[in-house]
Amino acid sequence: MKPYTRLVGWKGGAATIAALAAIGLGLAVVPVARASVWTASGETRVFPSTAPTTSQTIAMTAAGNEYVGKIIGLHASVARHVTVTWADGSDPLLTANTVLDQVAFVHIKRVTTYSGAKPGLYPDPLLPRHFGQLLNAPAHSSSLYVLFHVPYGTPAGTYSGGLHVVYGTETVDIPVSLQVWDFGWSRLSVRTGFMVKMPTLPNPLATYTMLEQHGVSPIMPHAAPRPQSNGEINVAGYTSALRPYLDASGLDMPTARLPWLSWCPDFSWRFAAGNSKLLNYLTNVCRVYKDNGWQSKLVAFPVDEPTSRTAELKAQALAVTAHRASARVGFRVKFMLTDDPRPTTLGPLLPANKELYNDVDIWCTRYYYFFGRVPVLRALQRKGKEVWWYPYYNSSVRQMPNFVIEKSLADERVWGWLMYQWNVDGMLYWGVNRWGNARTGAGYRDPYKNPLSFEWPDGRVANGEASLIYPGYYPRYGLNDKSAPAVSSLRLEALRDGFQDLEYCRIAAAKGVSATQIHAIVKGVTTYPYPIKYGHIFKFPLYAKSPSVYLSARAKLAQAIEAAIAAQTAAGDTVQAASSEAPSTQGGS
Repeated sequence: MKPYTRLVGWKGGAATIAALAAIGLGLAVVPVARASVWTASGETRVFPSTAPTTSQTIAMTAAGNEYVGKIIGLHASVARHVTVTWADGSDPLLTANTVLDQVAFVHIKRVTTYSGAKPGLYPDPLLPRHFGQLLNAPAHSSSLYVLFHVPYGTPAGTYSGGLHVVYGTETVDIPVSLQVWDFGWSRLSVRTGFMVKMPTLPNPLATYTMLEQHGVSPIMPHAAPRPQSNGEINVAGYTSALRPYLDASGLDMPTARLPWLSWCPDFSWRFAAGNSKLLNYLTNVCRVYKDNGWQSKLVAFPVDEPTSRTAELKAQALAVTAHRASARVGFRVKFMLTDDPRPTTLGPLLPANKELYNDVDIWCTRYYYFFGRVPVLRALQRKGKEVWWYPYYNSSVRQMPNFVIEKSLADERVWGWLMYQWNVDGMLYWGVNRWGNARTGAGYRDPYKNPLSFEWPDGRVANGEASLIYPGYYPRYGLNDKSAPAVSSLRLEALRDGFQDLEYCRIAAAKGVSATQIHAIVKGVTTYPYPIKYGHIFKFPLYAKSPSVYLSARAKLAQAIEAAIAAQTAAGDTVQAASSEAPSTQGGS
């Protein structure tokens, strides 16, 4: 397709237009002198001490429905105002589908234990702003985050424009070029279940929508029935509360946790396996899901991390109860267990648990234990079981990707690559808005002022653990809408980038790109140079830290997909041409 560009009337100056033309033609752009306004990839964090670079252009590629973030770095020795506007003639695709955020800092005083980090200011929250808005920039390096979105179905081609930045007395025109690929997705296919502390959200549906745009599905709808003592529920009321979250015309959440926790239902029978009242309650909930066509979304997850054989056998009994209840209405609810399958005993605390194999439908294993369970997990997948994993902060935080604030944003981006490499069906995480007391989770802790979100009884701490988003109502930062969704973070954006990379891998496989070629590209991002075997294996994949490695690998996948599409199109044209040239046998002798 011919690129659609409109530069007429654009007041970017001859030099800027030449630079943009160079981008469009794939030519090298001569770097400007080191300046106080510069550009970088979305996985670049600008700290107060970060020195400016020479880049002042934005060149991107993206698939349909992909989001691409870019950084505009700012540096001055005194506080300045800054505004960003679109240059005249910029393509409507860009101007209508791009948002602007200001990257705020959080002050880390007690660094995440074992991380090797230093205290100081760390960029993370993304404060929603508007193009043309007068913003205050501090007297040191800081940054803006520009998020571009390509609506699904956008024709392939190159779309161009420019950003006009006024920073104090300095004016910079940044050429923008976006190449849209001839493929995409209507929604990310990654399976996730991230837990949300619902009472702290003034507008849960808005925040759930924001999270799902990032590939993060809260595991439980903001709806739960109030059961009676005999297990009966208000079917009409419960159904009505669920619809905005589960209907295809609404949020269409892919995963929904059955409300079967310590607080709901709050009766003595809530974890009494086989109890007739519990069975009645579970049957009623399952019937609501079945009658509305939501049964494939439902996951029973009442037990977290059983730590003894007694606890595992209790989980098995609850799984049997859940399956009995769902069978009454004609389906099998998936029972998830945060545990690892063990055909043999591994030490005094990890007994063999083969008796669980038939009753657990989703094995959600700690990332920490995963690599010593791979052979068993593969065997269970061949029998139709799902394999998920979940990370959390622990003493191996420097070796494993995590969500703590001090580590590289590669920790978030690599998850999509790891899920493809290890054939993981889904990802669970225990929180996105743990804004309470670091030790207990109770009350309210301002995450903008204090990012320390988790503290063990022995004094170990983690900043940003189970806290990936920030309050959307925060007048101190100009966020005055009490019903606004929660605010994103650089970490959440990098996680979406990784999930989008996973989509590239899956599309490549679906389009016929060879597994050998895909895995060669994946190995450029992450490798596991150790034997794969069953047991206590605490060796973890190595992964790249540089944003350029991820961008390069993603570009290789895109090129492989485009080549596969072109080859399929050519083959189809050849078949059609041969068919049209063949002599007709109809009506002749």
